[in-house]
Amino acid sequence: MSDGQRLADIKEILELLYEKLGEFEKELAISNSTPAKFELKHKIKREILPDIRRYEAEYWELYPIETIIISNEEAETQLAQLEQAVESIERIPQTEYPAQLIPLLQDIRAKLDEGDKAASAKLKVTLPLIPLLASYELEMDTEGVMHKTWKTIKRLVRR
Repeated sequence: MSDGQRLADIKEILELLYEKLGEFEKELAISNSTPAKFELKHKIKREILPDIRRYEAEYWELYPIETIIISNEEAETQLAQLEQAVESIERIPQTEYPAQLIPLLQDIRAKLDEGDKAASAKLKVTLPLIPLLASYELEMDTEGVMHKTWKTIKRLVRR
């Protein structure tokens, strides 16, 4: 199977997973039953988010980064939002998030701190890490800054 076909397959799977996540979140918002809410949160955390994380990581590993055309101005805006999202996660005590998140935050921070690269180049090298951070952030029930940033960046990249 070609990378292009695999990318198309993964994109379709991700759309289904995001739809499933949306339905679970709607049900969570309208449910009055504490046991039902607990079960829904558990399904989201244990079943849906790990799959999203895995498929997003594979997608961005296969995505041809060289085909992404994004202006330095747009990239600077997105990098500023990404920086804010990383800072918001870093403010959370480390005991409250998964240990796997620490190296991801460090990798993103290192890529953001590379002073000699243009903003568009920095954004491109951080792309494979952003969805992983965003899905962990969703799992941690934060204000969703990283997730919102990721949604914006995805729209820019997939034009």
